[in-house]
Amino acid sequence: MISPEAGIPLPGRRHEETCRCPATAGVWGDQERWVREEEVAMPYYVTDDHVRLYYEVRGKGRPVVLVHGLTANRRHFRKQTPELAGEFQVITMDLRGHGDSEVPEHGLTLPRLARDLRELTEYLELTDLSMVGWSLGAHVIFEYVKQYSCRGIAKVAVIDMAPRLLRAPDWPWGLPGVFSRKTGDFGPEDNLVMLGAMLGDWEAYSRIVAQRILNKSLFNDRMEFDDRGDFKGKADLPWLYAEARRNTPHVIIALWISLSLQDYRPVLKEITAPCLLAYGMESNYYPPENYAFMAEAMPRARTVPFAGCGHALHIQDPERFNRELIDFLREA
Repeated sequence: MISPEAGIPLPGRRHEETCRCPATAGVWGDQERWVREEEVAMPYYVTDDHVRLYYEVRGKGRPVVLVHGLTANRRHFRKQTPELAGEFQVITMDLRGHGDSEVPEHGLTLPRLARDLRELTEYLELTDLSMVGWSLGAHVIFEYVKQYSCRGIAKVAVIDMAPRLLRAPDWPWGLPGVFSRKTGDFGPEDNLVMLGAMLGDWEAYSRIVAQRILNKSLFNDRMEFDDRGDFKGKADLPWLYAEARRNTPHVIIALWISLSLQDYRPVLKEITAPCLLAYGMESNYYPPENYAFMAEAMPRARTVPFAGCGHALHIQDPERFNRELIDFLREA
């Protein structure tokens, strides 16, 4: 809704804009199937700090909210949404600063992202909902539970994420070191190098982002990426490059800083809903021990490894991921 006095969206209200854009009918394997270009309403929810968030609701049934990762957007679940919408009410959103949501100068923190999610679910009057979080999206869910508890959450699915990124004396299962390349050795010095790379040349860094969410076996000893072979998700690579490049550097930098400061290990025991922990066996980021730790810390969690997949396993092996997720959501 637009305030006639101020000319700005009012918080807590739905605001729609109309544009001409292609809508996905579904994406499978190497083929994209698009419906004809048409006028479509683009719904936005306006947060209490006056940021417009784009969201979509498809299908009917028990609600499932899909929360994307850093530098991604709702379209990174384009291989899940059509399948899930056949049985569930699927809610996808673009986190602030991503996709078709507004790019603000404020509120670029994990606590604010969790509040955005809370506001949207309350506005849509969602109850007994399931949440699926990929990478940063998993941390948004962890922060949501930290702030608002697990009440009202039916199930949680985590896609390739750890509760803590930086190394600590009692935490060896975070990100690998930039310099040492050792598992769990990512420290403050590594973090500064990453931030410097983001600041220096976003277009070049965005290509690295797209490459790193794929298989670690695609990199040589000098961390050079080789896409000449055959691997799961290869057909998606040009699209992944384009989507990563769309991002605004200051948004990614601010959210990365917030992300790297978090330690959600104490929150894991508070996630009392059944939890599916899906991870890529060729992920560049977190080792299997991370998921064993999480499964032990969470009251009702189980792990599902994906062979031949990296961080973006739901993009690389959508058929199996969708099957595992739908079976999990169906369970009593």
